[in-house]
Amino acid sequence: MKKLTSLLAMLLMVATLSFTFTSCSSITIGTMMGQLKAQCPMDWGNGLTMTNAELSGDDAIITISAPALTTSLVSTMKPAMVEAAKSDTEFSKLLKDSNTTLIYRYECSDGTADVKITPSEL
Repeated sequence: MKKLTSLLAMLLMVATLSFTFTSCSSITIGTMMGQLKAQCPMDWGNGLTMTNAELSGDDAIITISAPALTTSLVSTMKPAMVEAAKSDTEFSKLLKDSNTTLIYRYECSDGTADVKITPSEL
């Protein structure tokens, strides 16, 4: 049950971030990441905390502290996270147009797991 709760929390997080990213139609990737970084740390409940947001080359990296999760559980979430990102057409368009890979970096109890969503997956 705890894993299911964490799974739902991660999906809600993706939906929340995508809404935040597209709430302003003229936003750029750099502006978006700066706004997110200014809000860190941000508690998302269920033991998830966004601790950093940065732009590194062609990657937008969002770091999430998730000590209650394991890397193997996080790695199973990619298909659902891609679908959540795709469902927000404005957010997907921003990532595609800027050729930016979105990386959710989870700091789990057993290490770090990256979930990478490339523009071609959108």
